[in-house]
Amino acid sequence: MAIYPPIDSLTPLDPTTLVDKIAWSGETSLYVHVAFCETRCTFCHYTVDHYTGRANTSADDDTKVARYLTALHRELAFWGARLARAGTVVSSVYIGGGTPLVLDEPALHGLIRTIRNEYDLRPGAEFCIEGSPLTIAAPEGEHKLWSVKAQGVTRLSFGVQSFDDDVLKYAARGYKRDIPIRACAIATQVFENWNLDLIQGLYKGSSSEVWDNLEAIAEIRPPHLTWYHGRFGDRPQGHWYRTETKRAAFEDEFATLLGRMLIWQEMATLGYHQTDGNRFVRAHEFTDPFKKIRTSASSDLLGVGAGAYSHVGVEVRKTGDRGYVFRNDPSIPTYVDAVLTGSVPIATGRCVDEEEVLAASYSTGLRIGRIEDESLRSLRAAHPQLSRYYDALVNELNNAGALESYLEASGQPGLRLSSLGQLFEDEVLSLFFSPAVKSALTTKPTRERKLQLA
Repeated sequence: MAIYPPIDSLTPLDPTTLVDKIAWSGETSLYVHVAFCETRCTFCHYTVDHYTGRANTSADDDTKVARYLTALHRELAFWGARLARAGTVVSSVYIGGGTPLVLDEPALHGLIRTIRNEYDLRPGAEFCIEGSPLTIAAPEGEHKLWSVKAQGVTRLSFGVQSFDDDVLKYAARGYKRDIPIRACAIATQVFENWNLDLIQGLYKGSSSEVWDNLEAIAEIRPPHLTWYHGRFGDRPQGHWYRTETKRAAFEDEFATLLGRMLIWQEMATLGYHQTDGNRFVRAHEFTDPFKKIRTSASSDLLGVGAGAYSHVGVEVRKTGDRGYVFRNDPSIPTYVDAVLTGSVPIATGRCVDEEEVLAASYSTGLRIGRIEDESLRSLRAAHPQLSRYYDALVNELNNAGALESYLEASGQPGLRLSSLGQLFEDEVLSLFFSPAVKSALTTKPTRERKLQLA
């Protein structure tokens, strides 16, 4: 569960009735979605289309990308004007995808320039961009990185997923382990702060693969590492796992749990600090602030681009104003047509009432630590029945060892997932979904669940 409320709980809405109701706070983060990749990975669920760059593609593909970027610039301007009227500053920027670095240098510069022109960026705001091993290790890759750094980009993030050649083959990554190793060396030369993604158990899974990846990490030593897990039976390539003739070759849930504990143990041995169940940093200054915001509905996030997700105005307010979560249409052609014809591309959303704020304080807050301040205590008092349910659930999970009490730096008591709770993070946090969200999820048409990477 990367976000709350989960995307599958959102319902169709009329965007024209939503836009003017949003009460922007003084600060928001900005996510910009570049919906193109040079490969189509077998595990990916994001809104992406295949594109290999201007030097290797057709005129039709170039036109498709150009139309998307035109729509992206227009949507950025649309929201930028509204944030300017509200006096809202942007605290961090994340250009993701997809693979933004697959764009040529003028397109990247134009996108960064539009963001800087349309939004009031807070001094020192983190500005992150996503790449891939292929785009970074390409002949022009290092030059692109130096170029975007000169434009104010402060951080790089890219996924390797595994250093095992067989896993890379079945994930359709388009390279063998030598390419990501070279990409990591280039990233180290250009950026002090960069993130590397891995996925445990992406294909088959084994302790030997975990050890091989740990050995690679020990050599590379990225400043920040995000090591996702394949989510047991709902692993990314679930159709392979569920095929009777292939299932025996995949690790079972017990082996996945042991592999997870091995990762945590050995990352600590390598000197990394674990910031949550998936993330590890060499030093505190490399902590990723955007990931905390994306997974916490208590901070505003504006998402721009096809399939982008936003949550705004969701914190507890004395005025009684309610917040909203919403998502742009995930179809690239539909998104582009909407923006270019002057429409707002929002397709689904949900109003966030007090019960949702209370639910979010648990379902996202417990991941890194939930502190119950005066506002949350007031909210709990206003909803006694739901509060009693959460109290009973907390007591049960405490007794099971899935939650633990702690003191934050200021001495305030809080509650968070224990190490055991982090092993079953998605399952534990989903127990705190609001009644409305649980109802929306159960009434959705039955379909294969997809991995949501944070």
